[in-house]
Amino acid sequence: MIFAHRSCAKGMMSFLPWVKVSMCFLLLAGGLWPIPGRAYITAPVPTLGAAVSDSTYVTLIRVEKVSREKGIIVYTKVRDLKGKYPKDSIRHVFDLKGTPRHQGPGDVPIRPDERDWQYALEWAAPGKLAVMFTRQYDPFGDFGHTYIPGCWYAIMCPPRNWEFWYAIYAEARLLHQWHCGTPSRLATAVEWIVSGREAVVPVLSNKSSKEDLRAGRAKLLGLLVSASRRDYQPGRDGVTEAVDGKSIPSLIQLLREGNREDKVRAARSLGLLESQTNLIVPALADAVRNDPSGTVRICAAETLLLIGQDAKTALPAIEASLNDPRMAQRRDVLLRLAEVREKLK
Repeated sequence: MIFAHRSCAKGMMSFLPWVKVSMCFLLLAGGLWPIPGRAYITAPVPTLGAAVSDSTYVTLIRVEKVSREKGIIVYTKVRDLKGKYPKDSIRHVFDLKGTPRHQGPGDVPIRPDERDWQYALEWAAPGKLAVMFTRQYDPFGDFGHTYIPGCWYAIMCPPRNWEFWYAIYAEARLLHQWHCGTPSRLATAVEWIVSGREAVVPVLSNKSSKEDLRAGRAKLLGLLVSASRRDYQPGRDGVTEAVDGKSIPSLIQLLREGNREDKVRAARSLGLLESQTNLIVPALADAVRNDPSGTVRICAAETLLLIGQDAKTALPAIEASLNDPRMAQRRDVLLRLAEVREKLK
């Protein structure tokens, strides 16, 4: 999703879609004062929660077919995550030379990226998933962002028919601020945000790049996201230390032997990692079944839900926890475990 953002004193101004404005106003002691300068700034909103809140639609989509020669990926809608997207078939065009300029108000950057466009087209294969954020903003146009593993790319829809979109630039910064895991995990996080809950998503550490991520050697951080968290403050919202595949044994040990806060952090950290789920899922299942803390059990269960299909083997542990006498008085724990069980089935 492409929105205009101007940062004004004390954070008074909120994030705006691509809009051409003549001046920005600051609330100062004496009232509203105009500040002249550049008439517009285009940049994505800084947090995933803000992107979800400001979207008209968020949609889980699947690659139906791809033409690498023509630079076209044809997606099919899988399910609506927010709103009801008006089309079942969506085309994204990756054109290095023929992408049209935006014809409406606002300064819309058109920066086709040969490396990322090639990456997207090589990634695309029937059945692969992506998540598309889109916004209708009259009269300025229809814009959005799409996430595929390892890449956020911005899109615009000149015909305004919600079916034919041009990729206009890639935004690596969003891998650090929005999400850098699988589209399935992003879809789950979006559903939690839409329902008013918080979610923990994987983002790239500052010491890792998109190339590290695509090569499987990146260090990841856990970032707490929600609809109310519209400003990017990693010091406030970061909930894990940087982890990679080498961290798994120590995290599993911490999940078993740490204090409650350590265990919650370990469970969240394990949820960021997409490799070695054969080790991660049993460790989380054991925490769901046996940990004396209801908080730890909930966190471990929610992490299993983020992992998705690979976590179905933990269903017996969740069932056992629902029947554990130690949790009989923890209605909040039982309700959340039951919800996770139903979604994992």
